[in-house]
Amino acid sequence: MKRFVIPFLAIALLAVSCGPSRHAMNVEMRYPSKSGLDLSGKILAVVYLENDNTSSNLFNQGMADGFAYALERDYGTGEGSIGVYKMRSQEGAKYASRDSLINLLVDTGSDVVFLFDTLQLGTMTIGGASKVASAASVDSSYLNVGDVQFSMALYAFDAMDQTEKVHTFTGTSTANPYAYSNGTLSSSELFKRAQAGMLDEGWQAGRQVAMSFESEWRHEQYSLTYFENEKWYRALDRAEAYDWKGAMDLWMTFLSTNDLLRRSCAAYNIATACYMLGEYDLALEWLDLSDKDNKLPYSDGLRKRITERRAL
Repeated sequence: MKRFVIPFLAIALLAVSCGPSRHAMNVEMRYPSKSGLDLSGKILAVVYLENDNTSSNLFNQGMADGFAYALERDYGTGEGSIGVYKMRSQEGAKYASRDSLINLLVDTGSDVVFLFDTLQLGTMTIGGASKVASAASVDSSYLNVGDVQFSMALYAFDAMDQTEKVHTFTGTSTANPYAYSNGTLSSSELFKRAQAGMLDEGWQAGRQVAMSFESEWRHEQYSLTYFENEKWYRALDRAEAYDWKGAMDLWMTFLSTNDLLRRSCAAYNIATACYMLGEYDLALEWLDLSDKDNKLPYSDGLRKRITERRAL
């Protein structure tokens, strides 16, 4: 019997070396924002209302611009990719209604529209003058800080949301516009300068509002399978570079084999790539094919992730 021990061990070792290996890949995954809206990959538009109040209009304009700027940066769509539009407020109009927002979707050609309602402003007060330590000019040697409370309302509608729900977000805070002077201006002149500063105050407020709509990122680990040869290594390199389509092209070439384990590994990797690309239904189809050939130990974990993302 001893003469059979060495060949058996050799075969066992060969089987291990020819089996699949697991590659752990760490990925930062994007999830919907705190607001509950998923804006990734969608065309966005921002509309703000104007009325007869100059301070309110300047603040709303700045808020819409700052809001759009923050979302462009977060979703990487590029400067100017989010259209910003102004609209005159009409008395008695119901801007928070589903029909009004659908009309704005059509007018702007967007998937998701945000509407900043007219601002509710309190009475602005101007604080006393403070000497500026290093003024750029005589006209800016003194600083007065304004103080005005505001209440804002933002409505959002997502054309791809099957619930057709109008999302409403409200908030109250205080704006503090600056007024630089030479220290001799009248209160009415100081008010005009502080009023002009409402544009910048609105821009800063818009960036703050946008934080609720920016993506949430989570650090997650995913498994890919591979065999010890150059083609499988190349596919892993493409996946590590987030070239999921390029990796899929290589994994597709591994499917034309009668080796059920290799076919299963390739199909599993393709399912992972589809998941990364947001093709959740397709990912499940490939995972089903993988399980049919040879269910891998990490299949259930991937299936759970796909199912959860489809439900978001």
